[in-house]
Amino acid sequence: MARKLAGRRLIALTFNAIGKSGRHMVASAPWSLCVFFLSLPFALLAFKSVGAIQFLFLLLALINLLALARMTFAWTDVVASRDAVVEQPKRAANAEAKHLALLVLFVVVAGAVLRASADIPLWLYFALNSGGDAKFFVALFCVLGLIWVPTISAGAVYVPSLPRAASSGEYGFKVVRQTMVFRRWPLAMVLFSLVVSAGVTKTLVADIARRATLSGIAYGLAGMLICTAMLVIATMMAAIACRESSRGSAETVSDAAMVA
Repeated sequence: MARKLAGRRLIALTFNAIGKSGRHMVASAPWSLCVFFLSLPFALLAFKSVGAIQFLFLLLALINLLALARMTFAWTDVVASRDAVVEQPKRAANAEAKHLALLVLFVVVAGAVLRASADIPLWLYFALNSGGDAKFFVALFCVLGLIWVPTISAGAVYVPSLPRAASSGEYGFKVVRQTMVFRRWPLAMVLFSLVVSAGVTKTLVADIARRATLSGIAYGLAGMLICTAMLVIATMMAAIACRESSRGSAETVSDAAMVA
């Protein structure tokens, strides 16, 4: 079995690709990026709204999701088009639809994890019947760990299927799992940071909706920028991992540092 490349190699390749292709990424889907950023607050609050306005928020959330799909699809194409080693397969007609379907699944799972993480402390508080702070926090971290660790680990394994679906129209879950040439901890860390930043931003935006202040708006904008930055890093890292893994083995990656 081929030894996997160090995770720091994946990090270096990701930021190198962002530095070289950043302008091309923005140019590939500028309007989608703008629509995504502007509709992000409404998407985060879609299920917190009530009454007639909820329909508008849900519509904006759908627009946000479509913009996200178009944006990540275009960014993945930028990475694939700059690969001079592997000839890209002819893209299937349903590639974008499959990419969207898998992206929706990832978004739903991330949303469910955030919702569960927000509700679990209250559930535990009543379940333990005020059994003391130490008991409460031990139970809380154990339960959150049981939710987050498997979810993020599975995400790190299968998120390279997104760029694979975008480039070939095939998910290839088994192939993606078996041919990954990098350690997966960088992808896990980036996905964890992305989901957490989305959760924090959701809280900040909800505070702005209740009572708008200049400091609150500034924090909300900062959270949205961090979410977008983490999305860029996660998308590029998944695309790089898929691209390098498609070359067949770790030995074909130039100047790779092997893990002993």
